[in-house]
Amino acid sequence: MPELTLRQLQYFVATVDLGSVTAAAVACHISQAAASMAVAELEKAVGTPLLVRSRSRKVAPTLAGVEFAAHARGVLERVAEAQEAIAESAGSMRGPLRVGVSLTLSPRLVPPLVEYFTHQHPLVDLRLKEGAPQDLQEQVRTGRLDVVFLYSQQADTDFDQVEIAPVRLHLMLPADHRLAGAESVWLREVVEEPAVLLDVPPTAERMTAIVESVGLSIRVGWRSATMDTIRTLVGRGLGYSFANSLPATGATFDETEVVYRPVADDVPTNSVVAVVPAGHRPPRRVAAAIDVLRTSIRQPEAPRGKNYV
Repeated sequence: MPELTLRQLQYFVATVDLGSVTAAAVACHISQAAASMAVAELEKAVGTPLLVRSRSRKVAPTLAGVEFAAHARGVLERVAEAQEAIAESAGSMRGPLRVGVSLTLSPRLVPPLVEYFTHQHPLVDLRLKEGAPQDLQEQVRTGRLDVVFLYSQQADTDFDQVEIAPVRLHLMLPADHRLAGAESVWLREVVEEPAVLLDVPPTAERMTAIVESVGLSIRVGWRSATMDTIRTLVGRGLGYSFANSLPATGATFDETEVVYRPVADDVPTNSVVAVVPAGHRPPRRVAAAIDVLRTSIRQPEAPRGKNYV
């Protein structure tokens, strides 16, 4: 049986990630002919086609290719970790760190991560991916991301979770809402009003389930994929919404105001968590990212609005 080489694995993974042999060759600083030959030799070595090629020169992995790519990434990562461990023993932390962050947590988590690695470990190649929780977790499964930060209620059960910080569910209300001055709000006090939900799966489904868990039904008025839009709709008095990660102020995009009030009901607990592949010890770079977020993020006091202090 022909032997596999690390270069073959590297070029194959790059081809899968970038969708073409040409792009992979450019990224790996080799000729297209060399990349094509390496991938062809790899397919010969494993005895099955790994890529589907089209006339447009785009490629996609076969089912075998998807499975093989996940294993190939693991091999390349272990080799890289071994090399980096030796390098780090004589110097600072280095190497790639591929981090996914859910869209709602990104404003809270990305700045301290970028600041820490920029100033403390500039040789770490920090790559950030923001997106929906389901999409990000799928990229952990296929080895495209090292770690994903999201809420525990969004995490799939086939991963290991590391808690970063507990959070408490809040209601987002217009600053002139009748309950804006309350210390906390029962869900039954607002569910007859239209809810403005984040249209990024599985957030809306989770919020609906939370309301139903206390025997109530939610009335969805509007949906949006961006929190700025949601805050502005709420600020204009067009409904209420939910938030786990609170901004420092209640200002909206068009200078209206919202306030945040803790939910008084006994709802399921939630936390910001790091999601990593099950059964694998996280690399030192991932552990450093988890540690810096544990010490840097704090749930700010809920903004009460200018007229409701």
